[in-house]
Amino acid sequence: MYKAPLKEPDSSLPPRCPRCGADGLPVGPETLRAHLAPEAAESLGEPAYWCATDACPVAYFDLFERSVDADAAHGLYWPKDPAGPLCCCHGLTVDDVDADLAEPVPSRVRAVVQKAGQPDAACTTKSPDGRPCVARVQRYYMRQKQKG
Repeated sequence: MYKAPLKEPDSSLPPRCPRCGADGLPVGPETLRAHLAPEAAESLGEPAYWCATDACPVAYFDLFERSVDADAAHGLYWPKDPAGPLCCCHGLTVDDVDADLAEPVPSRVRAVVQKAGQPDAACTTKSPDGRPCVARVQRYYMRQKQKG
């Protein structure tokens, strides 16, 4: 009986998205279960990774180059989901940040950055990459401010 050769992962390299080649961010099973249907989460081996490239259609992948596209996931953040929030834990949107830029004090952004550091933020399950939104929110804020 012929068995197709299985490509073994190279553990000396950082995990890379099979579609865009970007480094992956490790995610735990609780994050996968929160953002994928059970059969999609089970289709990936452990460890699994998040592709943070905005334009890449892949959401999650594993070391055997199996992947789940963003359109098969839910609860994703902007821009992976153009209608999604910047902060999945606290609901901050790009519109909220844009409104903060028009005001003298960025109160919405500051409030979310402060809340993201709290133990009840639930980033592991609410954020599709399992991480707080602080860097993503600040990056968007600064880019928009520079466009000013």
